[in-house]
Amino acid sequence: MFPLNDRRKRAGYDREHVGRQQNSVSRRRPRSTLRDMTELAVTFQQPAVAEAYQHRPPYPDEVFDRLLELIVDEPRRVLDIGAGEGALARPLAPRVEHVDAIDFSEPMVAAGKQRPGGDHPNLSWQVNPIEAADLDGPYALVTAGASIHWMPWEETFARIVPHLTPNAQLVVIEHGPVDMPWWDGVVQAIKKHSRKKNHDTNYNVVDAIRDRGLLDPTGTARTAPVTYHQKIADYVEQFHSTSSLARDLMTPEEAADFDTIVEEAVRPYANDGLLELTIQAELSWGRPLAA
Repeated sequence: MFPLNDRRKRAGYDREHVGRQQNSVSRRRPRSTLRDMTELAVTFQQPAVAEAYQHRPPYPDEVFDRLLELIVDEPRRVLDIGAGEGALARPLAPRVEHVDAIDFSEPMVAAGKQRPGGDHPNLSWQVNPIEAADLDGPYALVTAGASIHWMPWEETFARIVPHLTPNAQLVVIEHGPVDMPWWDGVVQAIKKHSRKKNHDTNYNVVDAIRDRGLLDPTGTARTAPVTYHQKIADYVEQFHSTSSLARDLMTPEEAADFDTIVEEAVRPYANDGLLELTIQAELSWGRPLAA
């Protein structure tokens, strides 16, 4: 995963200032970008990508404390859209009345069911695009990770808004490592092998959704840093859980070259084969609106 502070820098956006005005034209998805996104999104249907997901750092515990604070209505039901293998849904399920985890990828959902907490009685899984999902609301909270980038927003919000409680919020959560001294070396591997070549440095998903008239932002938060130790091999493998660096998009030689470059970049910073990562998360929330 990209470092959290690098993502914010590339987005040209300070999440501590909700409602900052920017040129909305710069955040529209160009036709070529839409085509590329559609092609790359298919990678999340690949079993190898779902398998690699387990190597992404977990969300800090503070994320779930903040999510609970945002639930003010009854029933305390949560809708997790683009749930993937349940990195949000699985830890959240024991803390609320129920979580409906929706994802379009059958391999992702299958992986999530096998991971810790995936069989909790408060958790229901569904393989479906969110705009066609069978929803069992009302929901007091909607959660979304980075996968909200891939969704057709108008159709998604039209589907979920009728199933919300009066004060329900949509929360977009991004998380990842910060302040990695080896990152410049990793960037060389990403630039060489990434299948996404047209990244828009001015694009920010929360602002883009707001500018479509689909979100009334009400707050943001950044969690305190937490330490996470990870094996070098697992750190390298988690990059292959992304849409642009999936192993199935590379030849075996390309994948091996990517792994070698990243491993050589991080190894000087490892202690007994473990990297020490500092993980933070950013939460942005607001009232979802139907167009």
